[in-house]
This record gives sequence, C-alpha cells and structure tokens, in this order.
Amino acid sequence: MGKVFSSIKNPFKNFNLESRAHKVISQPKPIPAPRHKRDQETYEQMIQEYPKAFEESLKKNEKLDKHLKNVFVVSQDPNVNIKQEPNPNRPLPADRSPVPSFIYGIKEPDPEKIPTGKTTLGNVLEFISRHQEDPINYNAQKIAEQYVLDEATVVIIIVGNILKYFRVFEMYLPQETRSAKAKFAGPSLPRIHVIKNIRKQLPPPDLSKNQND
Repeated sequence: MGKVFSSIKNPFKNFNLESRAHKVISQPKPIPAPRHKRDQETYEQMIQEYPKAFEESLKKNEKLDKHLKNVFVVSQDPNVNIKQEPNPNRPLPADRSPVPSFIYGIKEPDPEKIPTGKTTLGNVLEFISRHQEDPINYNAQKIAEQYVLDEATVVIIIVGNILKYFRVFEMYLPQETRSAKAKFAGPSLPRIHVIKNIRKQLPPPDLSKNQND
C-alpha cells in the first residue's frame, strides 16, 4: 500500500517544481531558519540593550566593500629549478640510507664508550646465559671482574633480582641428533623423559551392539 500512495503522491509533489524553485532562488534575501527559544530570547535581549550596534550591523559598510573590490590575489608557482644553498648552521643529513634493524631493537653503544659501572643489554643476556650453564663457577665475583662492575651492586641487583627471576630461552634437541651443547640458548641437559615401553591400551569399542540396536 505504501508504494501505491507514494506513486499517487509524487506527481502532486513534483508539480510545477522548476517554477517554485526559481521563485525561492529569486528572493532578495532567504528566509532564515527559526531560532531556538533560548537563542531567540538572547537575540531580543541584545536588540533591547544595544539597539545602535544592532542597526549598524544591518547596514552595508560601503568603505569596506570598496576595499574588498580592490583586493586581488595572484598565485604563481615557485621556480623549482632554483637550487637553494645549504645552510651551514642546519646541514642536511648526508647519508640517506635506511636505518638498519638492531639485534635488540636499540643500538648498542661501543664497548669503549661504556662508562665504568654500567653495562649493556647484550652483556646482560650473555652473563644470564653463562650463569645458567655454570652457576657455581660463573658467580657474582666473576661477573663483576669481567664487566668492571661493583661487586656489591652485582650481588644485590644482578644476583638477587636478575639472575633469580630472568632466564634466556632454552633450546632442546632430540638426543639422537644432538652433537654439541647449546651455548647461548641455555642449558642443553634433556629434561623430557621419553617412555618407550608400550602401555596397556583400552580395547576397541564393540560396534556389533550398535548395529543390533
């Protein structure tokens, strides 16, 4: 039914549409949309309190209109062939090759530039791995001597926190193909015991009962 009513309504709705549109367009000033009640009250209050300013706002300023008619904007494309001289105070980078990806996500400083008492992320992972392999011989004193660290700091921070709560990934290989111990990957002692004896298995289900049913 809705389609029937719309087919009857559309001819009356579009009747003399072009002339009505021209009539609205040819009006000297369009009819503004109705204001909100609160906005209308503010508008009337402004007219009562500042009548002169309101009347001036409705008048056309001939002086400003004349100035606007004398304003011209000319756009010109810049000459791209002109080579600008580089600023010595703000030199551009000479090497524009892409930045390489670092192994730890950040650039490691040079070993010679590492201050005394500090270490890098690569060194931390190295002594964590070596401590996992041999915790007795590679102790806090050995770490402090190798990386020039304070032994008290190594005992409190590194041994008490880092070596206690952090581990590197461990890699386990099948015993038949393993020929050497893993170095950086962690201890290579097998922790998985493979059971080769055949255990008792459940009997297969009796399908004859299901077929008889």
